[in-house]
Parts: sequence; C-alpha cells; structure tokens
Amino acid sequence: MLTIEHASVIFNAKTVNEKVALRDFTCKIDDGDFVTVIGSNGAGKSTLMNAISGSLMLDEGKILLDGKDITRFKEHKRARFIGRLFQDPLKGTAPNMTIEENLGLAYSRGKKRTLNIGINKRDISLFREKLKALGLGLEDRMKTPVGLLSGGQRQALTLLMATIVTPKLLLLDEHTAALDPVTAKKVMQITDEIVKKDRITTLMITHNIEGALKYGNKTIVLSQGQMLMDLNGDERKNMTVEGLMKLYSKNAADSLSDKMVL
Repeated sequence: MLTIEHASVIFNAKTVNEKVALRDFTCKIDDGDFVTVIGSNGAGKSTLMNAISGSLMLDEGKILLDGKDITRFKEHKRARFIGRLFQDPLKGTAPNMTIEENLGLAYSRGKKRTLNIGINKRDISLFREKLKALGLGLEDRMKTPVGLLSGGQRQALTLLMATIVTPKLLLLDEHTAALDPVTAKKVMQITDEIVKKDRITTLMITHNIEGALKYGNKTIVLSQGQMLMDLNGDERKNMTVEGLMKLYSKNAADSLSDKMVL
C-alpha cells in the first residue's frame, strides 16, 4: 500500500516567485491498484511522481510504502523497490550496452551481483522468454546495442527492465506520449498485460482522458496541487470523457470559489 499524508511541495518559498506545486495532498493506494492520474499542465502530476520516486523531497508531509516511512529516502535507495518510466524513451537504458546487458543490470537490482560475474544461461533463458512475450522480436536481437532500437522498442524494453524484478510500485510518467499512435497503443497494451499479470501497484500520468478511464481501476484528477476527484467503482466505470470534463469544470470552479472565500 502507498500512503501519502498531507504532502506539500513549494518552489521558491517566501519569494515573489513562490509556487505551491503540491498542497496538503493525501491519498491511499491499495496493493494491486492501477491508478491513472490526470490534470491540466501545472496541476502537480509530475511533482507528485518526483516526490514519490525521491527525485524531489517534500517540504511537508509523509510518504509510506507498505507501512514503511520512505519520506527521506534518497532516490537511488527508492529505486530498489520503485520502478519508473519517463516520457523520453532514451531514459532508463544504457544505449551502448546490449539488450541482454541492460536486462542483466535490471535483473541484478537489489542483488549482490554485477555484470562482471557474467550473465548465466538461466538468466539468458529468462530474458528471452520475457522479451518474446513483448511480441516485438527483441528475443532474437539480444546482442543488439539498445541505442539501435526504435523509440517504441526501447520503451517496451525499459518497461520490462522496470518490472523484471517485480517492484513494490511502478510509476509511469506519460510513458507513451512521445510515441506514434500505433506504437503507443502497443506499448500501452504491453503495460496493461504486465501490470495485471504481476498485480503491480501502479500510478500512470496521462493526458489521454479516454485512456485514463480505460486502463486501471482508479482515476485521480489533480488541480492546483490538490486532489480534485478520486474516481473508482461504478462511478468510474460509467464515466464518459464528456462527463468527466463537465465534472472537472464544475469541481475546479467550486475549488477556486472556496479559495477565494478563504
């Protein structure tokens, strides 16, 4: 379970450029939940992801994962149990290393082993099996440097690297946004299959509202650093893109009115 309690992040505090990116944000995400996160630009989506991953520290509040307080853990320490994909397919892999070597590094996460020991036959067999499941033919290109792969192939590989050792939490930061529509659809299908199969607790930022309602079992809507809506169950199941946009407009207006009154 991921628990975020009264989290706040303030940039340029106590200056004329002060910006509250997260404001007293609280939520609980159960094990196995696949949560899609949407909101307008500047709503706090990336700040939330950065705070969870440890690339950005909270100014106030706590973050707990499986009951353990990780609020002050450095990013590299959290990376042992949190997987993350970015919008840029170039991130997350070593381009001059082969597919096999990249997977070897990912598979050694949290283990007392390095590539200097070598990749054994059992590992290679596992890598081939996992790559074949992607349906991209990468299992026959394991000696190929990752830098020679297409954006979609590289993003699918990065997804596999992030999940080959099942993480406690998977963060997807618009990981299909830089891909063409056909490739994005394929990578999203692969994502959905892996998350469901391994029941990985997942947060996914997306600007695609239709996709936000299609994938996962919960949708969080952010606005001005706060949770505007938390959709799940029948409410989410019966929600349409048009209905969500109307609800967003109404709630955002109400939220702004409340701030003006205060």
